[in-house]
Amino acid sequence: MKKNILIIGFLIFLLNINVIYAVEEKIIFDSTDNYTGACQLTDKSEWALDKSLNVTKFQMWYKWNEEETTLPITIFKDGKEFASFTATRGDCDIYQKRWCNADYNINKTFPAGAYTTKIPSARQCLKPGSTGTIRLYGTETKENTAPVSSEFYTGGECKELQIKTIIITAIITFIFSYFIFTILNKKKQAKNKTSINSI
Repeated sequence: MKKNILIIGFLIFLLNINVIYAVEEKIIFDSTDNYTGACQLTDKSEWALDKSLNVTKFQMWYKWNEEETTLPITIFKDGKEFASFTATRGDCDIYQKRWCNADYNINKTFPAGAYTTKIPSARQCLKPGSTGTIRLYGTETKENTAPVSSEFYTGGECKELQIKTIIITAIITFIFSYFIFTILNKKKQAKNKTSINSI
C-alpha cells in the first residue's frame, strides 16, 4: 500500500511540473499582432523591438514540406548577424497540417532595435501588407539593471523561477501523499483491530 501511495505522489509531481512549464511560457512579442488569416509566403521578415526582452523561445509560422522537420534561421539586428540556429517543427494547424510552428529555445536577450529574419526558401507566413509572423516567448528585462550580454545569457531568471516553483510543488505533493497514506493506514489498522475483536 505504501508503495502505491508513493507512486501516485510521484505521478502527481510529474504532472505538476508539466503544468508549471506550460503556464510559465508567455508570448511577449508578436510581429503580426496575433494574425490568423490567410498567408502569403516570404523568406524574410522585418520587425522591431522598442524594449529589451529576455527571450526563452523563438517561434516562426512556416509552411513545411512533407518530410521537413528542421529549419535554419538567421536573425540580423541593425544589419549585423545576431543569431543563427536550426528550429524544429512544432505544433501544427489542425486542418492545414503543413502549417506548423518552427520552434527554437534560444535563451537570449534581444535588445531594442530593428531585426530581420532570413530563411532558405519563401515559406514563412507573410501577413498581407505587413511582415512575416514571428513570436517571442519569455520576459521583459528588469529596469535599472545592468544589461545582460546576449552572448552569455542562459535564461537564468526564468530558470530560477521554474526551480523554485518545482521545489514548492514537490513539498506540497509530498505532504499531500503523506496525508493520504496516513488516513489509509489508520483505516487499515482500525479494520484489523475490528477483525481481531470479532474473533
